[in-house]
Amino acid sequence: RPRSHTVTTTSSSFTANLSASSSTLAYDKEFLRTVPGLLMVTEIVLGLLVWTLIAGTEYFLYPAFGWVMFVAVFYWVLTVFFLIIYMTMTYTRIPQVPWTMV
Repeated sequence: RPRSHTVTTTSSSFTANLSASSSTLAYDKEFLRTVPGLLMVTEIVLGLLVWTLIAGTEYFLYPAFGWVMFVAVFYWVLTVFFLIIYMTMTYTRIPQVPWTMV
């Protein structure tokens, strides 16, 4: 005798919310044409030059040069990080941070 099978399907609200909340980051290539964008790019280029020149010296002979090298590289990486944040418009997704103060 043939049996009848019943199949019940349910949809999860978790997957629906996940797909609705995940979106791609925007890319603002016009930011590099603004004054803050140009200043950031200039700061990155000059900062790269500064820590390259510091690395070319014999800074291991003087402890103060090690600190100068650390500060130069740290703030250069921080500037690159902020440039990425502004170009991907991540600052619009985190409104709790006072970006003008940062």
